[in-house]
Amino acid sequence: MDKTREEFVSMCRTGITDRESQSHNEIYNFLVACFVRADKGLKGYVDIEDIDNLIEEAAAMPRKFGYAPTNEEMYKNADERIKARKIHFKTMDLEKEGKVTLDNWITFAMRHIQGKMDRFPKDYLSGKAEDVYKQEFTDFIKKAVVRGSPEYKELYFYLLKTFVKGDKARTGEVDVHEFDKMIEYAATAPRRYGLAPRTDEMFRNDEERFNQRKHFFAKMDVNKNNSISFNEWLDFAYQHIVGKVAQLPP
Repeated sequence: MDKTREEFVSMCRTGITDRESQSHNEIYNFLVACFVRADKGLKGYVDIEDIDNLIEEAAAMPRKFGYAPTNEEMYKNADERIKARKIHFKTMDLEKEGKVTLDNWITFAMRHIQGKMDRFPKDYLSGKAEDVYKQEFTDFIKKAVVRGSPEYKELYFYLLKTFVKGDKARTGEVDVHEFDKMIEYAATAPRRYGLAPRTDEMFRNDEERFNQRKHFFAKMDVNKNNSISFNEWLDFAYQHIVGKVAQLPP
């Protein structure tokens, strides 16, 4: 599983909070692959001799991006590391049978990831983070319209996540009904901070809202195939955000 830092953070945020998401499937499949490689005897479980290999492989990516400490930072020597692994093994071995089954491992790893979420950068864009305030969001979004900035990268992956969420058929395209839902999803954060009007403030009814969304969609759908791809969604959303940022006070 080769990812950039931004992809990794986005995957973990979404995958831990939304069990129906593609990101959750990706984390699950990765953990299964780690388990299978650690199960050297093809027994269907991992014993205590192989638990160190299992944890080491799973920890490689968060360590790569600085979200998990290295062995050298945690342990004085190999003996201390192995002692800690035995404690992990006992924690996972819920049935006390001297083995870790796949469900034991998945439960342990998912809870461990969830417990490390506070090490990630603040989640400025979902509109759900309790530790992000209006001024912080405003400062972030001003930087996010500068292509190439770290904030733009985070915006890019958030808009990609929004697109993937809308792409129910997994074709790489969305139709106008999915586009309508994507706008609502993407507007959560600015609405939370009072920087965008609610749907019921802009439209008298659902029909009026959907007619406007169809108008936006038609402008993006240049080849008139009744669908748009990610690049068209990205350009639409980016230009809209740029226009909104221009209206913010300096």
